Amino acid sequence: MTYIHCSPGTKISPEQIPLAWSCCSGKGQNTSPAGALCPLCRKEGMHIENITVRHLLKKEMEGKASQEDYWLCMNERCAAVYYNDKTGTIFDKDDIDVPVWFKDDANPRYACYCSRITDEDVTRAVKEQRITDMTAIRKFYDPDAKSQCKIKNPTGRCCSPVFIEIIKKAMG
Repeated sequence: MTYIHCSPGTKISPEQIPLAWSCCSGKGQNTSPAGALCPLCRKEGMHIENITVRHLLKKEMEGKASQEDYWLCMNERCAAVYYNDKTGTIFDKDDIDVPVWFKDDANPRYACYCSRITDEDVTRAVKEQRITDMTAIRKFYDPDAKSQCKIKNPTGRCCSPVFIEIIKKAMG
């Protein structure tokens, strides 16, 4: 189900989408305050830069994205993922290429979107391999791991807080 109400003429070509970003250096991390309410559930969202949304939309949705930034609906039960209160655009879970880890029906639940490491992978590494360091776990599963959280993680932020929480839980 798609809820799109774009302004006329808002189109973006794939050539306009930057293809690289290194986020774990702290560059580009969004620190803006929480803001607009989700039009579906009326919960407050998290500000997400346009670059993140454009990289995660399915190909058929790219032309419906505006040049504006978006908000991420943080309600785990809401179908909305990204929305823009100015343009009235809403992208739901079916409109993006990856499952959103905190949504109720996310499958798989990624701890690291850049290396496609699931929470089950992290738990297995901790319990079976006795690896308790995030970097070591990433290297175990993806020796050539590169951080591109800005364009691969639905929050547009580094996954380390979530990843570390999964490690702690697995350690008991």
